[in-house]
Amino acid sequence: MAGVSVTKSIDAPCTAVWDIVSEWGGTHKWIDGVGTVHTDGEGVGATRSAELDASLGGGRVSERLEHFDAGEMCFRYRLTEGPLPVRDYVATMRVAPDGPERAIVTWSSTWEPVGAPEAEVREIFESLYRAALENVAKALT
Repeated sequence: MAGVSVTKSIDAPCTAVWDIVSEWGGTHKWIDGVGTVHTDGEGVGATRSAELDASLGGGRVSERLEHFDAGEMCFRYRLTEGPLPVRDYVATMRVAPDGPERAIVTWSSTWEPVGAPEAEVREIFESLYRAALENVAKALT
């Protein structure tokens, strides 16, 4: 199983960061290239789907929420369909304090590469995670 993890410290309270990243239907607000997100259900078991633009390879991506803990500021989701060169993709997003008015966000995932070298897939996810978390930081400044 391959994986990647990106961590970013953000000059904002944990609750403000959590409010952005934990909005299940809100990823189009901070991940470039994600179209309007459509959700079905609430809480664990909820699904979301969106069209990706060409910068992310195009196609439709769908995910299912597998774990959500607002108190711990952590959630986990699974890719159920999409054009990404992986299978068994599971990602976790965590927000933790990094001082009184600072948060640290960790976005990690595990997956098996399919049709592309592991190093190439790792670079795709690292670049995406870094850019998206930078957008979260910009939204809070």
